[in-house]
Amino acid sequence: MNPILATGTMATAVVLAHGVPWSTFAALALPRPRTLRPAGRPWRLAVIVPAHNEEAMLGATLDSLIAAAGEPAPEVVVVADNCTDGTAAVARSRGVTVLVRTDPALRGKSHALSFALAELAGRTHTPEAVCFVDADTVVSESFFAAIAARLDAGAEAVQVHYEAAAGDSPLSRLRRLAFLLVHRARPLGMARLGLGTGLKGNGMALRWDLVRDGFAGSGITEDAAMTLALARRGVPVAFEPRAWVRGHMAGSYANARVQDERWEGGRFGLMRGALAAAADSLRRGHPATAAAALDVASLPLTLLGVLAATGSVLVVVGGGPWWFATAGPASLGAYGVLGLAGAGVTPRELGALLEAPRFVAHKLRTYAALAARRGPAGWERTSRR
Repeated sequence: MNPILATGTMATAVVLAHGVPWSTFAALALPRPRTLRPAGRPWRLAVIVPAHNEEAMLGATLDSLIAAAGEPAPEVVVVADNCTDGTAAVARSRGVTVLVRTDPALRGKSHALSFALAELAGRTHTPEAVCFVDADTVVSESFFAAIAARLDAGAEAVQVHYEAAAGDSPLSRLRRLAFLLVHRARPLGMARLGLGTGLKGNGMALRWDLVRDGFAGSGITEDAAMTLALARRGVPVAFEPRAWVRGHMAGSYANARVQDERWEGGRFGLMRGALAAAADSLRRGHPATAAAALDVASLPLTLLGVLAATGSVLVVVGGGPWWFATAGPASLGAYGVLGLAGAGVTPRELGALLEAPRFVAHKLRTYAALAARRGPAGWERTSRR
């Protein structure tokens, strides 16, 4: 095989290793979820809301959590983490528990979560499970009830559907479509195969014994790190599509740079560990957690799209068969079509795809910046404007 065809074949193989299972998951996610059986007993839940300078959005978050509360009402704990605004005052105005943390040397979400967990651990009566919700998020009315139902059915870790709020900018609308693929189609299809999913950092719940010693995930992508920590313990994450959290995304490319460098850089840094965790899970006979670890190790869709196009060109130029040249793009296309169809996306919403070329260019600049710096910078708050 000539070098051009060999390179094209390798690139296409990498794409197919993602696109084939993803399109399968998306196909399995097409049927609407069945009605969830309610929990057979009340569950003592707490919800931790880490907040760094979230004065503007925190009130709506707390109002939605209070509206979703059942009996007994979960304790809402807000961590005003290194704040310089009125975040703590907004929280106190809603009558929730407020913890003020000031430690500029240790910034980031994982530190705030462990701070709150240490406070809960010092009490005589601890919760049976802890939920985690970002401070720029609203939750569905079924949020706590759905989590309690899944815990009651035996789940140790639960991740609800994490949606991106539909903003006014083309970037926000496109990001919402991407979230439907990554946060709905894939995990729902995986769940229907009996596989675990990954934690998404927002709208997740863990039984107390998993977090009583602190939040195991650390770094700038603490959710992915926690997914791997659970995989090593043989604990699968159950996906719950009948409840949701809806978070705000950056509306401009300038602000999205901060968010994307944190997400992509953090995940790239975890890839080797994720592959090792997947292999270890398979050795121990835990395919559910192996699948979640492999999902952490997967390449981002934008990079796969570029790789698919490059592979197709190289296969054709190298004299390979046309069907193989189109296989990579076809697998990703099937994933997108099936995933968005299952989510009920309207033709009008699909107009956001016109923003895709600019978004791809933005992501390529992000990857170039990460490569030049050899990893992401430290934690930095993302502006949502």
